[in-house]
Amino acid sequence: MRTRSRLLISLLVVLVLTACARSAPPAPAAATEPVAVSTPAAAPAAAPTPEPTIATADEAAWWLDAVFYEIFVRSFYDTDGDGVGDLKGVIEKLDYLNDGDPATNSDLGITGIWLMPVMQSPSYHGYDVVDYRTIDDEYGTNEDFQRLMEEAHKRGIRIIVDLVMNHTSVLHPWFVESVKPDSPRRDWYVWSADATGAGWHDLGQDERYYGYFGDHMPDLNYDNPEVTEAMYDIARFWLEEMGVDGFRLDAIKYMVEEGKNIESTPGTME
Repeated sequence: MRTRSRLLISLLVVLVLTACARSAPPAPAAATEPVAVSTPAAAPAAAPTPEPTIATADEAAWWLDAVFYEIFVRSFYDTDGDGVGDLKGVIEKLDYLNDGDPATNSDLGITGIWLMPVMQSPSYHGYDVVDYRTIDDEYGTNEDFQRLMEEAHKRGIRIIVDLVMNHTSVLHPWFVESVKPDSPRRDWYVWSADATGAGWHDLGQDERYYGYFGDHMPDLNYDNPEVTEAMYDIARFWLEEMGVDGFRLDAIKYMVEEGKNIESTPGTME
């Protein structure tokens, strides 16, 4: 049984959801009529900065009431004429999604955006990641993403991104290193000398690796605690450095296989 793996993954999900709850975009300021102002009194002393607190259950459930708009950036809006949508295009269309003014009715009024994969990938869909910390070149830059977060928050919109944790691209540096039998990252993926059947892919004589979604998407091995820690670091990067409000955890139910069992269903691995 891979009890340890299930525990580590559960802790990772809890970390992600708790961290998401701490990120709240400022509510758009309501317009007010100008009023006459008398001579101001002396400003009161500044209140001490409150210590961070752990989110309560109610605060952690903001996404239950959010109205999400899913965006595949590639096909959304192209600002530079190269035929591929980009993050600047998403920024340009934010007022169409929600202009932040409750008095208008010309926008869709959404309160959340789900971005399909935006990390560096060799594929059009982006679900085989080669660099978890960099925006795909065709979509823009990390700075473009941070500006998107800033502009979305001005309008009261939260943004979540696809985080692909089950597998990487076969071109990811982790897998390229794992191919070497004596590599310290050999155990970051699932290797076997004699396994056969669905999901197993030949690399050479007596070398097979497991990839549930195809030979270009090798599964990470969450029996290795270093893999879990690496994903913790990636989640922290997106939450703390990029300012994202949360994640859609792609293929989460396929992350742990036990023998021939996937999703606790016997006989799905042969």
